[in-house]
Amino acid sequence: MLSLSDVHVNYGHVNALKGISLQVDDGKIVSLLGANGAGKTTTLKMISRLVKPKKGAYEMDGKSMIKEAPSSIVKKGVIHCPENRRVFPLFSVEENLIIGAYNKRNKSVKQEMEKVFSYFPILKDRLKQKAGTLSGGEQQMLAIGRALMGKPNILLLDEPSLGLAPKIVNEIFSIIKEINKSGTSILIVEQNAYKAIEISDYSYVLENGTIALQGTSEELKNNDEVRRLYLGG
Repeated sequence: MLSLSDVHVNYGHVNALKGISLQVDDGKIVSLLGANGAGKTTTLKMISRLVKPKKGAYEMDGKSMIKEAPSSIVKKGVIHCPENRRVFPLFSVEENLIIGAYNKRNKSVKQEMEKVFSYFPILKDRLKQKAGTLSGGEQQMLAIGRALMGKPNILLLDEPSLGLAPKIVNEIFSIIKEINKSGTSILIVEQNAYKAIEISDYSYVLENGTIALQGTSEELKNNDEVRRLYLGG
């Protein structure tokens, strides 16, 4: 289990996170919802240790992660798939996937790559193609596949549907559910609140760096404020 308690993060004099607390239980999908600037991406960066908290607790399975280096977080199985895909455009699909397994032994790389292909068969067809020539949807598949190469226990997904056609969005979310069924816990940041709540066990709504609402998917779907602000009425 991953948990944050009373976490504060500042960017200079700007309070990006103002005492948030959340948890991701083993085998669950948890979503972070909210408008731009609410603190969603900052939360993922803090979990990955890419930004340091001013105060608060961050634990995995009861052990503090607050002073761990980003490389140590990766070794502990927390893998971050960032916003805007961030594939290496001049590297091939195969090379991008291999980079994702940099922390693993060579003999397991082929096995993990085949697992990625089971989710994203198109990547096998594009194996030698430069990542920068892929479509937006294919690049998103590659970004998630690269994260999976690290064998995450907890997968952090930042805006996986951003800029994608509705058909591809449906495909991506279906695959996210399959990844979760294989035993991977997922914390997903997503502006498509309807799709995120639909696949999540539990959701948090961030507003101006604080948790404004939280609850099970069913609770939030039936919450009038959530429906008005995020689900189109």
